[in-house]
Amino acid sequence: MARDACVDTRHVFGLAAAISFGTVAIAGIALGVYSSFDPSAGPPRLIYAFEAVIIGGVGSIWGTLAGGIILGVAQAIGAQIDPSGGVLAGHLVFLAVLALRPQGLIRARLAA
Repeated sequence: MARDACVDTRHVFGLAAAISFGTVAIAGIALGVYSSFDPSAGPPRLIYAFEAVIIGGVGSIWGTLAGGIILGVAQAIGAQIDPSGGVLAGHLVFLAVLALRPQGLIRARLAA
């Protein structure tokens, strides 16, 4: 539809890619300031990202944001209860959401 309305879709896609790359660069810099980089740092972060996506609902940007917030709050509360229990609390919330609502908290809209 955008192409039919004479919108330069290649330009819009380019702008969207530039904004997303800029956001990723800022996130990477912020992560580098607060933690160290090593070859084994990736898998734990990927597990948290996977859990956030599943909690929120696959295909839903706002659901992923909500899932990340829920996961972070659960880990913070778990760490307050027991310093070594933060990660466990996050995993337990993930398992609870997966058991009770496998499609996630927010369903993605399907394209018609």
